[in-house]
Amino acid sequence: MRAGRTKTTSFSLDDATMKNLKALAARRHDGNVSALLAEVAAREAKFVAAEAFFERYGVPPLGDEAIERIEKEWRGEPPSKDVRRRRAA
Repeated sequence: MRAGRTKTTSFSLDDATMKNLKALAARRHDGNVSALLAEVAAREAKFVAAEAFFERYGVPPLGDEAIERIEKEWRGEPPSKDVRRRRAA
Protein backbone atom coordinates (compact mmCIF):
# COMPACT_ATOMS: atom_id res chain seq x y z
CA MET A 1 0.00 0.00 0.00
CA ARG A 2 1.14 3.47 -0.78
CA ALA A 3 0.68 6.41 1.56
CA GLY A 4 -1.84 8.91 0.25
CA ARG A 5 -3.84 6.26 -1.60
CA THR A 6 -5.53 4.86 1.49
CA LYS A 7 -8.38 5.80 3.82
CA THR A 8 -8.22 5.51 7.59
CA THR A 9 -10.86 3.53 9.46
CA SER A 10 -11.16 1.77 12.79
CA PHE A 11 -12.31 -1.63 13.97
CA SER A 12 -13.43 -2.84 17.37
CA LEU A 13 -11.74 -6.17 18.03
CA ASP A 14 -11.29 -8.30 21.10
CA ASP A 15 -7.77 -8.81 22.45
CA ALA A 16 -7.36 -12.33 21.06
CA THR A 17 -8.37 -11.28 17.54
CA MET A 18 -6.03 -8.29 17.59
CA LYS A 19 -3.19 -10.46 18.85
CA ASN A 20 -3.81 -12.92 16.02
CA LEU A 21 -3.97 -10.14 13.41
CA LYS A 22 -0.68 -8.68 14.61
CA ALA A 23 0.97 -12.11 14.59
CA LEU A 24 -0.24 -12.80 11.04
CA ALA A 25 0.84 -9.36 9.91
CA ALA A 26 4.29 -9.97 11.39
CA ARG A 27 4.60 -13.22 9.44
CA ARG A 28 3.21 -12.00 6.14
CA HIS A 29 3.59 -8.21 5.90
CA ASP A 30 6.49 -7.16 8.13
CA GLY A 31 4.00 -6.25 10.87
CA ASN A 32 1.74 -4.11 8.66
CA VAL A 33 -1.78 -4.93 9.87
CA SER A 34 -3.32 -2.66 7.21
CA ALA A 35 -1.60 -4.65 4.46
CA LEU A 36 -2.86 -7.89 5.99
CA LEU A 37 -6.43 -6.58 6.14
CA ALA A 38 -6.20 -5.39 2.52
CA GLU A 39 -5.03 -8.87 1.51
CA VAL A 40 -7.88 -10.51 3.43
CA ALA A 41 -10.45 -8.15 1.86
CA ALA A 42 -9.13 -8.84 -1.65
CA ARG A 43 -9.18 -12.58 -1.02
CA GLU A 44 -12.76 -12.41 0.31
CA ALA A 45 -13.85 -10.53 -2.83
CA LYS A 46 -12.38 -13.39 -4.91
CA PHE A 47 -14.28 -15.93 -2.80
CA VAL A 48 -17.54 -14.06 -3.41
CA ALA A 49 -16.85 -14.04 -7.15
CA ALA A 50 -16.03 -17.77 -7.08
CA GLU A 51 -19.23 -18.53 -5.17
CA ALA A 52 -21.27 -16.62 -7.75
CA PHE A 53 -19.51 -18.52 -10.56
CA PHE A 54 -20.16 -21.89 -8.93
CA GLU A 55 -23.80 -21.01 -8.26
CA ARG A 56 -24.30 -19.85 -11.84
CA TYR A 57 -22.97 -23.12 -13.24
CA GLY A 58 -24.67 -25.39 -10.71
CA VAL A 59 -21.60 -26.47 -8.75
CA PRO A 60 -22.86 -27.55 -5.32
CA PRO A 61 -21.23 -26.04 -2.21
CA LEU A 62 -18.82 -28.16 -0.19
CA GLY A 63 -20.35 -30.09 2.67
CA ASP A 64 -19.02 -30.03 6.23
CA GLU A 65 -17.20 -33.33 5.74
CA ALA A 66 -15.36 -32.08 2.63
CA ILE A 67 -14.44 -28.81 4.35
CA GLU A 68 -13.02 -30.69 7.36
CA ARG A 69 -10.98 -32.94 5.05
CA ILE A 70 -9.54 -29.89 3.24
CA GLU A 71 -8.75 -28.12 6.52
CA LYS A 72 -6.91 -31.19 7.81
CA GLU A 73 -4.83 -31.24 4.63
CA TRP A 74 -3.97 -27.53 5.09
CA ARG A 75 -2.89 -28.24 8.66
CA GLY A 76 -0.67 -31.08 7.44
CA GLU A 77 -2.68 -33.75 9.27
CA PRO A 78 -2.89 -37.23 7.76
CA PRO A 79 -6.23 -38.15 6.15
CA SER A 80 -8.70 -40.13 8.22
CA LYS A 81 -8.49 -43.89 7.82
CA ASP A 82 -12.12 -43.97 6.65
CA VAL A 83 -11.18 -42.01 3.52
CA ARG A 84 -10.86 -44.56 0.76
CA ARG A 85 -8.64 -43.85 -2.20
CA ARG A 86 -9.79 -44.70 -5.66
CA ARG A 87 -7.78 -47.17 -7.64
CA ALA A 88 -6.22 -45.92 -10.82
CA ALA A 89 -7.96 -47.29 -13.90
